Amino acid sequence: MAERRVDRIERRLRALGGRARLQSLLEEIRREEKYPDLPYQSLYMAIQLENQRLEELGERTRFITSRDGEERGWVRLREASEFVLGSVASKIEARVHEQNEAVGEEIRAWLQRIDWRTFESTFLTRVLEALGFQDVQITQATRDGGTDARVVYQRGVVGARAIVSAKRWTTRTVPVDEVRMLRGVKGEEDTAIIVTTGRFSADAQNEAKPGQNQRIVYLIDGDKLIEICKRNQIGVRKVPLPELLVLDPEVAREAPVRDDSETAEDEPEPDDRSEPEGLVIRRLRDKMLGDPERGLSVEEVAELSGYKLNTVRAYLCDDQRRKVLGDAIRGDQEARARALAIVSSRRGAEPPE
Repeated sequence: MAERRVDRIERRLRALGGRARLQSLLEEIRREEKYPDLPYQSLYMAIQLENQRLEELGERTRFITSRDGEERGWVRLREASEFVLGSVASKIEARVHEQNEAVGEEIRAWLQRIDWRTFESTFLTRVLEALGFQDVQITQATRDGGTDARVVYQRGVVGARAIVSAKRWTTRTVPVDEVRMLRGVKGEEDTAIIVTTGRFSADAQNEAKPGQNQRIVYLIDGDKLIEICKRNQIGVRKVPLPELLVLDPEVAREAPVRDDSETAEDEPEPDDRSEPEGLVIRRLRDKMLGDPERGLSVEEVAELSGYKLNTVRAYLCDDQRRKVLGDAIRGDQEARARALAIVSSRRGAEPPE
């Protein structure tokens, strides 16, 4: 199966460290696809459409953009839950994703149970209409193969006619002969679609590839069919759940305990780039967060604060949220001591006793 553009985007984004400017990512995709004029909007739409597809499936989205709190003009991979590991929110989210994945197999079992006449008429009509086809005309049910429906597709000035064959096969693999037969059916339709609850043989998939002066054949196997059902609520329905209330990160942790040597955050800070040797670092300032040379790296902030790596990256872009990270580290004596030791070693200073 050919790699989709959105898969190339994820692969390139991962190679860039999981977070990158959209413009930098666009240049990477342009070079790989040998398409120097690929529009910026094409990249952005590929990301948004993939997120929309996964949302409709009830799955976790792949990308985080400015719509989700990322810095404008940037994108990052959503590696895992944005909620703190072990929290009520993370457990509920995990359970919802488990249920949404399990319902796919329940749909598969349902499709294998329904009567073939229902599958080739009522169910097929709902699937075709969900895919955007109009004027669905179900042909006489015969159960012996051939054409089960004729449809029209119209979007703006673009129109097409298609013939459809439905195969509710629970064990058999759809062979290449079915593709050849549908391609050879007489008629004005320039497109053919085969829908099955099972799978297509490798020969059938190769035969379906478009050729010169041949009718295009699209294949919808059981997995794609289940995805269509989930996205369009065919045989399933979305259940609205009550909104979950949790403490804001700014108040979720106890206020940090400060000793007398620690000055207020808003006090001016002396220029510490010329710190004398042996100076003791007693204060973890917010501006030290995300500074791998003279402070704490992003990875160290994530480890010490208990926040997810992607969450830390997002919080470091905002002064208020950056303070949340700082307070989280300062509020834990062990984390604070480790942080000061790291900062001190990088600045050539002595850690506090």
